This record gives sequence, structure tokens and C-alpha cells, in this order.
Amino acid sequence: MRKLFFAFSMCMLGLLVYSCSDDDQPGYDLSQVKIQLVYPEGSGCSATEGVEVSLKSTSTGTVFSEKTDANGVAQFQVPRGIYEASASEQRVMDVEVYLFNGINSQVNASTEQVEAVIRLEMSKGGSVVIKELYVGGCPKDDGSGYLGKDQYVILYNNSSATIDISDLALAMVNPFNSQASNKDYVNGQLFYAAEGWIPAGNGCWYFESPVTLEPGKQVVISMCGSVDNTKTYSQSINFANKDYYCCYDVEDYSHPAYYPTPSELIPTSHYLKVYSYGLGTAWPLSNSSPAFYLVRPQGTSLKEFVDNPANENMYGSNQVRRKVPVEWVVDGVEVFAKGQANNKKRLVPSIDAGYVEMTAKMGYTLYRNVDKEATEAIPGNEGKLVYSYALGVDGATDPSGIDAEASIRKGARIVYKDTNNSSQDFHLRSKASLRN
Repeated sequence: MRKLFFAFSMCMLGLLVYSCSDDDQPGYDLSQVKIQLVYPEGSGCSATEGVEVSLKSTSTGTVFSEKTDANGVAQFQVPRGIYEASASEQRVMDVEVYLFNGINSQVNASTEQVEAVIRLEMSKGGSVVIKELYVGGCPKDDGSGYLGKDQYVILYNNSSATIDISDLALAMVNPFNSQASNKDYVNGQLFYAAEGWIPAGNGCWYFESPVTLEPGKQVVISMCGSVDNTKTYSQSINFANKDYYCCYDVEDYSHPAYYPTPSELIPTSHYLKVYSYGLGTAWPLSNSSPAFYLVRPQGTSLKEFVDNPANENMYGSNQVRRKVPVEWVVDGVEVFAKGQANNKKRLVPSIDAGYVEMTAKMGYTLYRNVDKEATEAIPGNEGKLVYSYALGVDGATDPSGIDAEASIRKGARIVYKDTNNSSQDFHLRSKASLRN
């Protein structure tokens, strides 16, 4: 009997404890929360499906995540309380990558139905960058001089989205050398900086066929000597590769030393063509100190821009230029001749606030530094990154310590530094990456 009474008492106590526990914890009431994403006026962006929105409890730290519907609304069912709502989106518009970020730190989910907004702010993200610029040439094997007609550029998709680069063009500023006399300086300032444009000297190269780049992928463009140069010059570049592109348009630039018939392995669909408006039979990209940049026209075609006389500017009496709006420039790199005291900038600070020094004729190349933090944060890179980078030269190196090319060969994805300042973004590398 006592055993039966004891068992009954324990059951009643359990029910009492359960009832009290349930009554004393009111936080289990739920709230239906709707979060509306609001895009900046004038951004050209509207609501889209699939953007992840997070709700973080300010009391417990618990995070709930949902994705937006076609109207840009994310719906949650969460315990009542105070939440911080946040959202991030990356969107590709033309060739540019834009970032949308927003936060609402006071979402009061204290009632059954709650509606709140996140006002997004827009910023420009990294997209296509100049990964490498090889222009200085290499020594001839017999020691008689150097080969300077084996230049190339590598364009790289630094973003996490696939990008169409078909409407990009290659351009350069004249004066072509940093140490040359520069008539564009008026009272110590580049006169065109105040007018919002940058000169494009001699001509602009463009793609004739569609070209897309997946995240972390690149395109190699041989700008002259698009053959296997290593047959004659062992320290030069072999451009005989079916995946490479080349600048070749003998109707406008016919100099045979610069433009021999490209390797048969390069498809003709990979030939870049040129809108030429300057003198000479070749594109005179400097071997020692170019100011090189990428252009994407907006609101017009490259041909219409080039053909419009309103866009013409003369440098001196015989050098024809085009006035490229600064906002059209996707990326640029200012190169100074190392050891020269009279170097002058040609790119405006919004394109490149610094410069990278180069020693020509030695087979060296200008290589973009790795963004260490962003690269190490990429899922799947663990164990694939190679450190102890040792290819810097003339006192230059990659501060990250990551050997990008060796890491890529191991399957890593690299994010390169992009601060619009070549002093921070580039270094002089002892060997062209295409020689690895």
C-alpha cells in the first residue's frame, strides 16, 4: 500500500513540475515575421527570389534563416522576442559586381504578426581584374639584347559569379612611358582629372566573340608575338595554346615583328580586333612603364564611341586620343620605370591611386597580390594553399606569403587584392606565370 501511495505521489509531483515548468516559460509563443528587402533608389535593382535573410535573437544568439520570395519578402516563424535582421546579396549587372548589404537591429517580434524592412546599401564589388601584366620582355639567349614583342595580359574573375566579359576592351594612356615629358600636367595636375575622363591612346582592342568567365577563372590574351616564342628565346612565352586569345588585326596593325601569323592552335574566334585611330603599324604598349586599363562602354557601343568626333582629344600635334569616361574603367594598373626619378602618373586616383615599379628586359612580370583573408576563408581551400612565396624580385613580394600559382595547381581558388592602388595590389615577380 505504501509502495502504491509513493508511486501515485511521484506521478502527481511529476505532473505538477511539468505544469509549473510550462507555465513559467512563456517564451514559446510564436510570432509570424515578414521581412521586406528595400533596394536603393536609382540602383536599377528590384526584388528577387532566393536572397538569404537572417534573424538573430538579441537575447539567445539563435539565428534563423529564410530566403526571399519573388517580391523580396522572407517569412519567419520564431519565438517572440527582439531580433536583428540582416541580408546580403551579390548581383552582377553587365560586367560589374555589386554588393547589397543591410541590417535592422530592432525587429520587435512581440505580437502574433510582425512586418519589418531591411534597407539595403549598394557598393561595388570586385569583378574582373588584371591578374598579371607581362610587358617588359626577356633577355635573348645569345646575350645580344632582349625580346620585347611577347607581351600578354591575364584577366581574372575575382568574384563569386559568372561574368560576361565580351564587351570589355583593352586600352592604354599616352604618353606611353611614365618617365616621358607629360603635357597633360597643368599647374601640377592632370587636366583631364577634373573633366572626368582618361585618355585612350592609339586604339582599343575588343573581343569579337562572346566570352564568359566563371568564378576564379581567367583568360590569357597575347598582345603581340602570338606564337611559340620559346623555340627562339628560351626565357620567353609559348602562346601556342587553344585556350589563349590574341590581339591580331593586320588590317590596322600590320607590323610583322609584332604580329606574326598567330599559332594555328589559337582559334580565329579568339582573335581580338582593334579600333585604331592613331599613327603607326602596331599598338605601342610600353616595355618599361605602361598605364594600362580595361574599358566597358556604357550606353553606347565601343565603335560608336570611337567614331564620335566629340570624344576625340589631341596630344600634341599628331597623337590622336579618345576621352574615356572614368566610370567606364573596370580596372587599371599604373607602371613606373624602376630607378627613374621623373616618373609621372597618368591614371587618376579613382582608377589607380598608386603605382608598381618594374625592371624591364629581364623576363619579370607584374603580378597581383593575394587577398590572404578572403582566400583563406573560401570553403575547400584548406590544405590547398601553398605558402612561403619566394618569387618576388628587386625588393618586391606578395605580403600574403601565398604562392597563388602553386595553390591554383593544387585546386585552390584565389581571391586577389583589389584596392584600386597598384602600390598595394601588385608586385614584381621574377618569372612570368605562363612559364610555370
